[in-house]
Amino acid sequence: MHILRDKLQSCLRILDCDGPTYIGDMSWLNDFCAEFFVFSNTVQKCTSNQTEQNFLEIICLCLTQIIICIRHLEYTIQTESTSGKRIQASHHHFIDRIKVCLKRLCATLQHSKTENCTEGGSQSNSTEDVSFHTLLDSLLDSLSEFTRSDQDTQLMDKQQDMVLSKQIKLQIDLLLGQALSFANVALQQDKKALSALCQKVMRDCSAFQEECQPNSDSFGSNYSNQKLRAMTLEHALNQLDVHINETLLRLVFTCFLDFQKISVDKIRNVLRTESDITADEYIADFDVNLDRATQIGIFAIAFAPSLKIRTTVRSCLASFEYLDTSLIPSLQANTSDLHSELLEQHFKEELSKFKTALHEIIDSRAFVTCYLQILTAGILAAEKQFDKVQLEDLVQMGFFILEHFQLNVNQKCLLEIGQECFQNFIRILRECKAILMCASQVQPDRIIKRFKILRTILRKLHTTIATDQNEPAVIPEHNENHEVCDAMKSCTDVGNSTNLLASPSRSILYETHRDRNKGFNNKPVEKINTEALKIKAVGCLRRKQSLRTTMFKRQNAVESIKLQNTVNSQSASLEISGILDQLTCLTESFAK
Repeated sequence: MHILRDKLQSCLRILDCDGPTYIGDMSWLNDFCAEFFVFSNTVQKCTSNQTEQNFLEIICLCLTQIIICIRHLEYTIQTESTSGKRIQASHHHFIDRIKVCLKRLCATLQHSKTENCTEGGSQSNSTEDVSFHTLLDSLLDSLSEFTRSDQDTQLMDKQQDMVLSKQIKLQIDLLLGQALSFANVALQQDKKALSALCQKVMRDCSAFQEECQPNSDSFGSNYSNQKLRAMTLEHALNQLDVHINETLLRLVFTCFLDFQKISVDKIRNVLRTESDITADEYIADFDVNLDRATQIGIFAIAFAPSLKIRTTVRSCLASFEYLDTSLIPSLQANTSDLHSELLEQHFKEELSKFKTALHEIIDSRAFVTCYLQILTAGILAAEKQFDKVQLEDLVQMGFFILEHFQLNVNQKCLLEIGQECFQNFIRILRECKAILMCASQVQPDRIIKRFKILRTILRKLHTTIATDQNEPAVIPEHNENHEVCDAMKSCTDVGNSTNLLASPSRSILYETHRDRNKGFNNKPVEKINTEALKIKAVGCLRRKQSLRTTMFKRQNAVESIKLQNTVNSQSASLEISGILDQLTCLTESFAK
C-alpha cells in the first residue's frame, strides 16, 4: 500500500502543479499518462483473485472514468489550440473527476485489504448495493420456509419462525423503498399501479406478521393460516415483480425518445430564444429523463452478463451523475461557450455507450413484445383521434428496434427466416416515416393502414426470435391488465402513499448535489444494516424469474461492441493515445 500511495501522490502532484503553462500544452498530460500507467499496473498487482466483487467493480469503474477524462482533456487541449482560447472550466471539470477517482481507488484498495484480513469478508453497512432482484430472490426463498407442503414445516422452531418473519419485514421495507424510487420516475399510468401493488404487498406482509406473532391465536397451533398468508404475500411480490418488469421496458422506449426530443442542443436553443419559464420546463424534463436513465441503469447493472458491460453501464451513470450538476449550468452561463460544447460532446458519447450497453442486456423477444403492445395501443388511439405527433413517436420507437438488432449479439437471436422479416420491418418502417412527412396530403385511414401493416410484420418478426426454450412466447393483448387493475380496485387509498418511503437516490461514484428542483420528491428511508438481512433460505428456491428471464435473461457473457471514440480518432499525440490504448487493455483484463 505504501508503493500505491507513492504512485498516487505522483499522479496528484502532476495534476496540482504541472498543469498547462500555455494554450495547447500537451506535455503535462503526457507526463500524467505515463505516471498513471505505472499507477494502474501497481493497482493490478494489488488486485488478486480473492478481491471482493464489489471492490473489483469500483476499481474498474474508477479506471474507466479516469481514461474517459484523459481523452476529453486531450480533446480540450486540441480545441484550445484550434480556437486560441483557454478553456479553464473544462480543465477543472475533468481534472477534479480524475482526482476523485484516484482517491477512491486508493481508499477502495486499502479497504479491500483490511476486509480480507478480517473474518467474515466484506460486509457493507449500507444496503445501497443490494439490488431489487437480489432482495426479491431472498424474500421468495425465505417465504418458501412457510409455504412448503411437507410435514417438516410443522416441526420448525417457533422462535426461529418469529425471527425469520421479522427479517422478512425488514427486506420488504427495503424492497418497497426501491420499488417506489422506480415508481417516482415511471410513466404516469404506471405510477398508480405500482403504488397500489406496493400497498398490497404492505397489507399482505402485515397480515403475515400477525400470524407469526407470539400473541397470535394461531401461533404455534394453526400452521395452515401462516402458510396461506405466506403464499398470499409471495403472490403479491410476484405481481409487483411482473409489473416493474413491464414498466421498465416501457420506460426504456420513453427514455430513449425523450433524449432525442429534449436534447442538449434543444435546451441551448431554448435558452437563447425562449422565455425563462419555457427554458425551466425543458430543463425540468431533462432532469427527469436523467433520473429515469439512472433507474434503468441500476436494473441493467444488476442483470448485465459480464463485468465489462456492467462497468460500461456504471461508468455512463457516473458520467451522467457529474454532468447533471455541470452541463445545464454551463449552458445557462453561456450558451455559446466552448466549455458547454465540450461537455455536450461528452454527454452524447456517454449516452451512445449507455444505449448500446442496454441493447446488449435487454432481451430481444421482450423488447419486441413491448413495442408491439405500444404500437397496438397507438393504433387504437389513432383510430379514435388522429395525432400525427403520436404516430411519429411510434415510428421513432420502431427505429429503436432497428438499433437493437444492428448489434451482432442480437442478430444471432433471429432465426433464418427472421432476417427476411427484419428487412420487411425496416422497409415498412421507412414507409410509415415517409407517409407521415406528407400527412397533410394523405387520408388518415391510409396512414393508419400502413401502421397496421407494420404491426403485422412486427408480429411475424416476433415469432422468429429464438428463445432459450425454443418456444413461441405468448403476446399479451393490449387490454390485458395482468391483475394490476384488481390490485388497484382493492386499494382504497391509491393516492395516499404516506406510509411508503422511497429509497434515497444512491451515488454511483461522485458525491454531487443537483441545485435545480426535481419533478418529484424522494423521502429518506432508514438504512438497514445488511447483517440483519442475512435470511436463512432452504434450497435457494426461485419461484419466479420474470425480471431475469423476460428483460435481462441473457446469462452468457457477450463481447461489447467497440464504439469508435471521436477523441481517439482526432488525437494529436501518439504518446497519449498509445498509453490510453494500453490502459484500456489493462482495465479490460479485470473482466476476464
